[in-house]
Amino acid sequence: MTDVLNSDNAWREWNHLLREAASLARLRVLRCLRSEPECMEIVGVGAGGDETKRFDRVAEQTIVDFLKERVSFTVISEEVGTQQIGVKPEGYVILDPIDGSTNISHGLPFACISAAFGTEPELEAIKAAVVLEVYSGVCFNAVQGKGAFRDEESIHPAEVKPLEECLIGVDDEYPPQIIARKQLATRRIGSTRHLGSNALELCYVAAGLLDAFIDLRGSFRGVDLAAAQLILKEAGAVLVDRQKKPILGRCSNEAKYSLIAASNLELARELLLLIEEK
Repeated sequence: MTDVLNSDNAWREWNHLLREAASLARLRVLRCLRSEPECMEIVGVGAGGDETKRFDRVAEQTIVDFLKERVSFTVISEEVGTQQIGVKPEGYVILDPIDGSTNISHGLPFACISAAFGTEPELEAIKAAVVLEVYSGVCFNAVQGKGAFRDEESIHPAEVKPLEECLIGVDDEYPPQIIARKQLATRRIGSTRHLGSNALELCYVAAGLLDAFIDLRGSFRGVDLAAAQLILKEAGAVLVDRQKKPILGRCSNEAKYSLIAASNLELARELLLLIEEK
């Protein structure tokens, strides 16, 4: 691959490589889950601090092995941490091999493989992104400046609607740090959901399936966010922090964020006001 750091064609090629790698990882994970009882075993603790199940490792190793036969890169992953692959890295591959591991462990069919390529390990330097649903095979993907897609269909966030008609994803599973769901439930909000795979829920905002997604715990890792944030931006949705500023920063296990993704900036502002009301 030539001119990888400065070529739209190269970024498209990275998108293609990530899609192929994630698709192969998905098939191997599903085969593991169907036929290998030890697939659910804990095999260690990942760089992100969570327990690593065998299926997490299968996904990560499949992606890394697929890519290293074709390109040189530095991988930043929730499981393995940061490693240089090859002698002359062309950029950074940021992975969350399985986002939704708890769902998979309980047999709940909502999880994804998240993979991104960046010229630097920064959110704003991500050039290609793939979020692949493990069970359905639906692929959300984007290349910087080229729009966002669900498989091959262009996606866009939901149209503006009254708050009482909005469907909002909320991750506030660690009280008392955040009481977003309780606050929203007492206001004029339509419905809230938490589905258990935050990267995938961000893609649902990008595709207009959710009107917004809220995670103000301050624990959304950069590796989990890398791919989905590009898909959000390319679709035309917004991603802001508690101060209503764009999310910028490192793609790492150590970098952690609070955020609201929404179909439009006004909705993000309204939701923050509701949550912060006493």
